[in-house]
Amino acid sequence: MRVDEIMTEEVATVGLGSSVADCARTMLREGAGSVVVMADGGPAGIVTESDALRAGVASGKPLAAVPARAVMSNPIKWVRPDSTTRVAAEKMRDQRVKKLVVVDGAEMVGIVTATDIAFHLSDVARGVGQMIELKDKWESDRRFR
Repeated sequence: MRVDEIMTEEVATVGLGSSVADCARTMLREGAGSVVVMADGGPAGIVTESDALRAGVASGKPLAAVPARAVMSNPIKWVRPDSTTRVAAEKMRDQRVKKLVVVDGAEMVGIVTATDIAFHLSDVARGVGQMIELKDKWESDRRFR
């Protein structure tokens, strides 16, 4: 299975001048677990729910007073849309992240998460099971010809 088959194409974004409060509001409005921070037309970093929570607790400041650039992870961790989900999962493991921005050339085209991969693993397992059943049926039918 390829990344572009399971990625989310509509990515929640904020500008580089945003605060962590802006990030949190965008995540809540979009139903997303992260926002990509954009600068000069491209992804500059990512702020996750955990980053926002940590920023609020660690700084002791209101989230509106904490700049997104102070808590965002950068450089961005990314994967190509034509990569397999296995490659994406290995990148997540190796880079110790749960989200990868999907980049085609110089353009951000989506985001893929560990949850996306886990959710679609059941689809893959079901497909393999169906192929085995068809193979068994075909072999059984062939024996009786």
